[in-house]
Amino acid sequence: MTMTPSVQPYQDGRGNSMPRDANEPKRSILIYSPDLNFCFSLSMLFQDRYNVITTTNPGMLETFADHYAADLVIVDAVPSEKMIERLHGIRTAGRRIPIIMLYVFSPKETDLDSTIRSHVDSVIYKPFDIADMARRVEELLPG
Repeated sequence: MTMTPSVQPYQDGRGNSMPRDANEPKRSILIYSPDLNFCFSLSMLFQDRYNVITTTNPGMLETFADHYAADLVIVDAVPSEKMIERLHGIRTAGRRIPIIMLYVFSPKETDLDSTIRSHVDSVIYKPFDIADMARRVEELLPG
């Protein structure tokens, strides 16, 4: 008996329906936010195309990124020195993982903003457009 691979559609970042080979392993996205509802909303956006892991515990970022072999990390957090340490830990864990950080920009914190930018692949200021977020994920995880 021969099996033909099934093809399941998914939505790309521009809302276009695209076929995806069901035998192709999904890439993984790790999402951190202290807001469980925000984690849920982002996971709903990406779950059809990616394996999505969420956490509301910032201390688990490095562990989850490593354990689940995350291909991309999305961090929704107030910029801080502690968060910079965590981002650095993700980056030095043995493989290069793209990181997107979401936060509200404060003109009082330009030095911190610059430091964050040196540790991530993309900063998206809140509020943000969902289509822009999806497009940026597609750019960082092509194919």
